[in-house]
Amino acid sequence: MRFANWWFLLLIPCIIYLFYFTTKRKGLKFSSIKLLQSAGRALTVKHKIGKALIVGGLILSLVALARPQNDEKADIITRQGIDIAMLLDISGTMQSVDFKPNRLEVARQTIDNFIEERTEDRVSLIIFAGEAFTRIPLTLDHQVIRDSLAEVTTASINQDGTAIGMAISVGLNRLKKSEAATKIMILVTDGDNNAGAIDPLTASKLAQELGIRIYTIGIGSDSLILPVQTFLGTQYSQYPGGFDEELLQKIASNTGGQYFRAQDPKALEQVFTTINELEKTTFNDENFREYNELAYPFIMIALILITLGIILDKYIFVHIP
Repeated sequence: MRFANWWFLLLIPCIIYLFYFTTKRKGLKFSSIKLLQSAGRALTVKHKIGKALIVGGLILSLVALARPQNDEKADIITRQGIDIAMLLDISGTMQSVDFKPNRLEVARQTIDNFIEERTEDRVSLIIFAGEAFTRIPLTLDHQVIRDSLAEVTTASINQDGTAIGMAISVGLNRLKKSEAATKIMILVTDGDNNAGAIDPLTASKLAQELGIRIYTIGIGSDSLILPVQTFLGTQYSQYPGGFDEELLQKIASNTGGQYFRAQDPKALEQVFTTINELEKTTFNDENFREYNELAYPFIMIALILITLGIILDKYIFVHIP
C-alpha cells in the first residue's frame, strides 16, 4: 500500500491540535451550575463523542486526499509491439472480380481485421500503383488507419501501373528512423513491377541492411476478370493475369521474410493470420504497476462521521457552560 499524495498526512497533527488545544467555549456565565448538575446534566465523557467523531472524520478526509493505493499487479508486465508498414497495391487490376466483390475490397477488409488485432503496434499505410506515397505515417491510432483504408480506391492514384520498388522505398522511409526492435513490411500486390525508377531487389537489399523484414503476398488467381462499361451496361472481360512470383520470393528471401500466394479470400485471410502469429516481439516493462484507488471508502466514512459528530455535538448532548 502507498499514498500518492502523502504530504496531506502531515496535516493530521494540526487537526488534532486545533480541536483539542485551541478550542475555547464561549457562553453565559453562571454563579453556580449545581442546579443543572443536580438535574442530571453533568458533563460526562459522552459529551466528547461528537467532537471525537468530527476529528475522526476530518482525519479520514486527509487520508482520502493522500490517495491511498494498493499494488494490484506488482509483477513484471510483458507487452508486445512492432512497427509495421502496410504496402497496398491499388492498381486497376485490383478491380478484378475473381475475389468477391473484388480484389481490392477483400484486401482492404482483411488488412482492416489484421490492424484491429495489432493493438500494441504502430502501423503505417502506403498505397501504390504507378507511383507510391504514404497515406498514413506510423501511428498507434488504428482508427485513423482503418478510416483512411476504407476510403482507398483504385482512383486514389492517377498513374496506373505497379511500382513495387517505389512502394518498398517509401516504406523504408517510414521505418528507417524507427527505434522499434522489430520492423516489418507487408507487401500486397497482384501485378508485375512495371513502373517506377527504383528496382525492387535493390530496395529489398537496403531493407535487409536496415534490419527490416518484408512479407510479400501475391493476391489473385491466374486470370483477371475486369468490369468493362459498354452501352449494354457493365460487362466482364477475362484476361491472362498473374504476377512475378520469383520477384516476390526474392524480395522476401533477401530480407528474411516470407512469400505467400493468396488465390481466394479465405487464403488471404489465412496469410495474415500466419503473419500475425509469426511477428510477436516481446519486451518487459519493469516499471509498469497497476494501482487501485482506495480513497472512496475513506470519503464515505468521513462524511458519515462528520455529519454524525455535528448532530451529537450540537443537538443531542447539551454542553454545561
